[in-house]
Amino acid sequence: MRSFAHLAVGLAVGLSLIPLSLLVEDPAAPARLLILLGVAATLGAALAALGVSRLLVLLAQAAGLAGVLYWEGLGLMGTGHQAGFTWLVTDGMAAIRTGAAPVAGTPGLTWLVLVLAAVLTIAAEVLANALEQPAWTIVPLVVTFGTASLLIRPDLPWLHALPVVAGYVLVLLAATPVGRDAAGRLSRRRQFQASRAVTGLAMGGLAAVLAFVLALAVPIGDPRTWGDEGPDGPIQLGDPTVQLDRDLRRPADSKVLTYTSSDGRPLYLRTVALPLLTTGGAKLVPMELHRSGLDRAHDFPGERVETTVTMSASSEYLPAPFAPTEVRAEGTWSYDLQTLSIVATGKDRANQTIGLDYRVVSNVPSATRATIAAAGAGSGADPMTVEVPDGLDERVRQLTAEVTAETTTAGEAALEIQRFLRSEAFDYSFSAPASTGMDALSAFLLDSRKGYCIHFAGAMVTMARIEGIPARMAIGFTPGDLQDDGSYEVTAHDAHSWPELYLDGLGWVPFEPTPAYAGNPAVTDPAGPRPTDTPSATPSATPTGEPSEQPTAAPTLTPTAPTTPTPGGATDSGTPLGWLLPLLLLLALCAAPAVLRVLLRRSRLRHGQPADAAADAAWREVRALFADYRLTWPDGSPGPAAAAAAPSLPAQGAAALGAVADTVERSRYARDETGTAQVAAQVKALRVAVDRAAEPRTRLLARVLPLSLLSRVVPGIAVRHRMSGK
Repeated sequence: MRSFAHLAVGLAVGLSLIPLSLLVEDPAAPARLLILLGVAATLGAALAALGVSRLLVLLAQAAGLAGVLYWEGLGLMGTGHQAGFTWLVTDGMAAIRTGAAPVAGTPGLTWLVLVLAAVLTIAAEVLANALEQPAWTIVPLVVTFGTASLLIRPDLPWLHALPVVAGYVLVLLAATPVGRDAAGRLSRRRQFQASRAVTGLAMGGLAAVLAFVLALAVPIGDPRTWGDEGPDGPIQLGDPTVQLDRDLRRPADSKVLTYTSSDGRPLYLRTVALPLLTTGGAKLVPMELHRSGLDRAHDFPGERVETTVTMSASSEYLPAPFAPTEVRAEGTWSYDLQTLSIVATGKDRANQTIGLDYRVVSNVPSATRATIAAAGAGSGADPMTVEVPDGLDERVRQLTAEVTAETTTAGEAALEIQRFLRSEAFDYSFSAPASTGMDALSAFLLDSRKGYCIHFAGAMVTMARIEGIPARMAIGFTPGDLQDDGSYEVTAHDAHSWPELYLDGLGWVPFEPTPAYAGNPAVTDPAGPRPTDTPSATPSATPTGEPSEQPTAAPTLTPTAPTTPTPGGATDSGTPLGWLLPLLLLLALCAAPAVLRVLLRRSRLRHGQPADAAADAAWREVRALFADYRLTWPDGSPGPAAAAAAPSLPAQGAAALGAVADTVERSRYARDETGTAQVAAQVKALRVAVDRAAEPRTRLLARVLPLSLLSRVVPGIAVRHRMSGK
């Protein structure tokens, strides 16, 4: 019974973790938990079958769990983090602290879930097997359900309590002693086992009903009083284009932030994207804010760049290089996973950025003109990003067709539109109206051809959509001025907007159609002058009108070939251990029943046992043999039982069974001590005879899926099976 008790604990802990799915969204977690719990259960069952002491079994399970946690931790960290397991804990705690249920799984959160499962397993093992107090296992088994009921009580599906109840009942049934396995005992009769199972199910069902009724009746108050620091309702965001125009036109410039990047490169810092284009211009759309999931929101080719930023101004958005995958900042922040905007959601959200030091890890797009030219229009983007609103002059469509006439792909069309807008046909000027409405853009493209960044960006977004390419307007800052200490200083006059186009295989790619900015030479026209590492104080095209904007020319950005990013926590698919170790563990789990059955047989038939113990163990092995080969086992003491079972066996098997029964009865009832040295050989002869007479399918099942392991909980289990050669 001890062996199955360990398997029952593992299964019960696994069932108790089902409510965790209400708190954490991680598709990979069930497989990882299966490996973790399987290792603990298999170790416990195998060592218990060998007669190892309870303390050593517990220590072995703890060592096995620690090994799995270490291996999983290494895989979740990947190769990009030097802080080791400290980073996993920090990442997991940050996801818990800032997340709202259900929290999207992060590497650290996934590892903390595994740690929780390991702790619950050890606690349940100590209570059920080491201390023999199985009733107290309800404490670790109810942890996740209790946590979920406190955090999300109004929406908690009551069916999630059933796995916890089922696991608890299973532990009670497995850990309840039913006496020795000697044949003929009342406690071994099928009627008793059936009544035992029915009683357990009835009590479990009653407990579930009572728990459900009490959960509805007992008031527990607000389950989230200690939760979010920020508002729970909608957040009103200002119009980014208004702030952009205000920054560009202010007479006195002011510092916004300073930053350094991990490779020293200058970077565009993005705050928000406007996916909606209306007759009146580019607009924000309602955002669905999340506290996690940023690392998986834009899984496209790019380069990992870490940026350290010091903010000096107030902002409801956190400026960050596109595409951010990880943010470390004080305060409460949420993410729009569609636009990858980072929004302040704390109580004092308007001033949350003042004096703020933060770090951002970004997967900066590494597209080149060659990869862009070969790309088609991306699919899967929000349909609104290809909509062209009413009010646009039809001549703009004709102009777009003329500009892209010689192109064959969406990428080529995008590059040609960018080249057209950066040509000498357009002038950078503040004399144009501060609007991206269709009338203003039509006048900009067809008549005046004078404007500043929002007009160039809006024009490219509109023309790209005419060509069927998903496009949106991004708002943020240009790289700023290089300082003596290697950092870059960004001011209000560096405020900028640019288009982002969604291309197949590349994701959202930023373009630079504004001629006053050099942009990324890997994307803009390589034939033009390449800016130096020292930013220029004067744009390449001097704007007319007043006041004057002082945009800086972006320093040289070294183009690189696209690389596929490795998100934090992903393992390197090129490493053989990435798939070999899980495969080996899976094979080990599949082989566990067969190995455990062999160990049990050897333990029962080992030499050196007292005569009565050896006889009883041999008889238990005979009954297990019948269960494995799906044979019906008759009731009664050894002699009558062997006589009743003999007709279902081949002649050699019947003779061997009779010999075993005779040895067992002599050891029990004879006045003089009867030797049992020959009983192991008799059982072996019976096994060989039964195996030879069995059908191939039954023979295979007896080895890989022995029913006797299950019959250790319900010992009367057996399946009548027709044997060949009788």
